[in-house]
Amino acid sequence: MSAWHIAALVLALGLLASAAHAAAVEIPPEGACPPYPVRPGEGRVEEDVIPPSFSAGEKIDLDGVPRLENYLPDEVWERRDVFFFEGMRMELGRCHRRYPLSEAFDQATEANKGKASLDPEGNLLGYTHQGLPFRPEDIADDADDAGTRWAWNYRYRFLGGGFRGGFRIIHVLKRGRTLERFEGEMFFLPFANGDDRSFAAGGRFTRPPIARGVAWRQFRPLEADREATRSDDLFVWIPDERKVRRAPPTLVDGLYMPTYTRGNVPGSGKLALPNEPGWTTPDSSISLGEHQRRGFTGLFIRPNAYRWRLAGVRDVIAPINSTRFGLPGRDDRSYGPSGLSVASDRWEIRRAVLLDGRAHSGEGHVARVRIYVDAQTLQPLYWIGRRANGGMQEVSIFVGRYTGDDALASVPAEKGSAGFLPAAQSMWQAGGESWMRESYDLRTDPPAAEDRADFGSTMPLQKLGR
Repeated sequence: MSAWHIAALVLALGLLASAAHAAAVEIPPEGACPPYPVRPGEGRVEEDVIPPSFSAGEKIDLDGVPRLENYLPDEVWERRDVFFFEGMRMELGRCHRRYPLSEAFDQATEANKGKASLDPEGNLLGYTHQGLPFRPEDIADDADDAGTRWAWNYRYRFLGGGFRGGFRIIHVLKRGRTLERFEGEMFFLPFANGDDRSFAAGGRFTRPPIARGVAWRQFRPLEADREATRSDDLFVWIPDERKVRRAPPTLVDGLYMPTYTRGNVPGSGKLALPNEPGWTTPDSSISLGEHQRRGFTGLFIRPNAYRWRLAGVRDVIAPINSTRFGLPGRDDRSYGPSGLSVASDRWEIRRAVLLDGRAHSGEGHVARVRIYVDAQTLQPLYWIGRRANGGMQEVSIFVGRYTGDDALASVPAEKGSAGFLPAAQSMWQAGGESWMRESYDLRTDPPAAEDRADFGSTMPLQKLGR
């Protein structure tokens, strides 16, 4: 038996003797690229040194994509012709890089440990809205509620002052043969302890003409953490009616996006735009307020709307910290023939926590999800959505941007308060209607007092819609 195996056996016996449950999720040392065992004593390790599979700074083109197979979700690998392309230029970052986040947030997590709890339905009780609800090192892998605790930590990961800025959503129709572009501005504002809402979000569309003027607000009450059936408060400015309408109650899982275009139905009396025979002006009926799963799906969740299971821990490669520009800053970035590839960027090996959720009542066609959550930063890496029968519905890759690096930050992060911004997201969907969201100019510094007041109110919607 090698010295390595003896050391691993001693460590495993020590863990069994000192704890009734399995150890919490462990992250390999910074710079340690695979191969290595996921847990001490697991996996086959040869004598002496095994060369790593990847190295920081290495470039990978399409010919090198087969090397990524074991570090991609199966659902992504099966669609590699969508997510990778001839001419791609992937750069590898440092394996398991430790990203410094908010020191104050970490201190709050420590100060409030043990205060949050779960009821039998997975609702969150006693959370102070300061730090994480549950310290990751306290979540035993084999605990019955481990998945639910990780899901709540994902929901309340460090978000700083939220984010705000421009975005573009490209609808990829007919398997890439048709592209439709919608642009606008949006924000997400988390509320501090003491407010009766956990966050406010909203935005407006600025182009094309069929969407311009549609503006919205979303408020999630704190009550939703304790009662999964409590819907968000949603409001939409209807340009044709020139008034704010409350959207129909619905259990929006994450960030709300209104239905901003309607099909041109013959005989309906709706006016089609010039040179736009397939579309009409935004529908003035209440259906305009219906939620659609585009743009920001999976960034935030209602943990108590699912039954969660910790499905495992896995090393994956993902674009957690982009070094490339895109819209609104630049319009010349290539996303490949499919329009959905973010391969030409920096990707890194990350330790991911796999969370499987089964919705109590599926939103649209999605009843089961798997989220790949970065174990160190709690950032989303991948989102897999399935129908109730297990059929594939959607596969998404998240592109993050760390504000502690100045390459893309319009406003550099203050020391000790850096975080991640949702720079882009690629979403393949069954049926041939997929989308890509770009939001590379988002900023996370605290908004001015006047802007903060506007974000928390429906009053500015009329002004935004003009």
